[in-house]
Amino acid sequence: MADYKIRKSTEEWPCTRFCRLDLSDESVGEFLLWLCDHSRQQIDERTAAWKRGEVIEHDPVEAMWGFDAPRHRMAKLLWQFLNNGATDEDFRRKFTFRGFDCHETKDALSPVQQKMKWVMDGLFSRQEQDREVGQSDWGEQWWLPEEHAQFVRKQLRQTHVALVEQPSNFVEWIARSLCAQVRRAQAIAIPCHDPARVYIGARKGPYGDPFVWTQGKDGKNCPLGHGADAYLEMDGTGFSWGYPGHGPRHLAHCILADAFDGDLQTAAELGDAFFEQMTLGLPRKEDFRFSRSEVMRWLEDHGASAKWESRRERVGAQVSSYSEMIADQASRLLRIRKGGGLRSQRFDVVPTSFESALYLDLMKMLEHGDGNVLKCAGCSLPVPYDDSGRANRQRARAKKGQPIYHPACFEMYGRTRKKISWQKRAGDPDFRERERLRAREYRREFGNE
Repeated sequence: MADYKIRKSTEEWPCTRFCRLDLSDESVGEFLLWLCDHSRQQIDERTAAWKRGEVIEHDPVEAMWGFDAPRHRMAKLLWQFLNNGATDEDFRRKFTFRGFDCHETKDALSPVQQKMKWVMDGLFSRQEQDREVGQSDWGEQWWLPEEHAQFVRKQLRQTHVALVEQPSNFVEWIARSLCAQVRRAQAIAIPCHDPARVYIGARKGPYGDPFVWTQGKDGKNCPLGHGADAYLEMDGTGFSWGYPGHGPRHLAHCILADAFDGDLQTAAELGDAFFEQMTLGLPRKEDFRFSRSEVMRWLEDHGASAKWESRRERVGAQVSSYSEMIADQASRLLRIRKGGGLRSQRFDVVPTSFESALYLDLMKMLEHGDGNVLKCAGCSLPVPYDDSGRANRQRARAKKGQPIYHPACFEMYGRTRKKISWQKRAGDPDFRERERLRAREYRREFGNE
């Protein structure tokens, strides 16, 4: 199984990747998906790494904050820009990864791209002037010509500092970890151990929707749990009966899990049969009531009593093995919910337009690389610099006057060299004759001649 680790260095900064787009509808659409870590290449790479059991890198800020995260937000602003300044409500209603489509992007984005390229040219023109006059590092490893600087200032004035906040997913994380533990053990604690307990379903429960209880002989009601999802769903809710659907099928599984004293494995094996013979036939618009004794008789008629009995001791041991941890986590979950939940917060600089988001990204790129601006020999755009081994090797090559490339530009450079090499070889008559002979031998060997 593949491991996950936090991505510390970016593969490429959005501002430089945007400058390398040909601005076709397809390339802009793929760029938008790339911002969301959802492009075809990214998905294929993660899938291949998962199959090989290799480490998969992820960005927790992008994953947790969605369209309040820097790259996701840029994708949202780009979508809104291409849809004539669509509102946030339009975005929530209409945007999907699967259905996303771009139309006539070149006319809209070409001026934005040209300005960004012009600013990046300014970075390198100042570097060249510094080298000519012999100016060394005075605490600034780059600076922009005045006209370029004024334009960038104007774009950055369209951003503002904010404290971003959203509900924390810590509660969900606790709930999912509890459910994962239950699934591993295939056993869960039940609220009522009375052998004579009954199951009661009401069409209109305490919240106005269908609700299911477990009731002991003492008349005390306990909401029916959700089996392996007991900590994600509110007990007693979300059930239904009397028709072929998920709700009645899930009800069958949960009643069996309770009747079998928490044995999830047996409940899963017999759930479909119990659904077809019991919960499917309950009147859809009426309340129901039947006893655990009826369930156990059904189990005996089904010929599975011996299998359940053989597992009872193991189920009890499994529940005991994790009961202390479950109790601790469940108590923590209850305290959090009673306290009104938790919040996630972070400081952020928020752009108000797609173009200002690009220049904010440029600022972060230069800050992240301590001001180092390395120039790609392929596209003449900045190459991201960080503390990775690859970046250090590129810096060393640049100091020696050797060419450096973005990964995509290096691939294109390799293909170009290969093409030139083949063109030269193809101009040699001897080479062409050898290739004709080789092709003839190949056809003779495989019976094509």
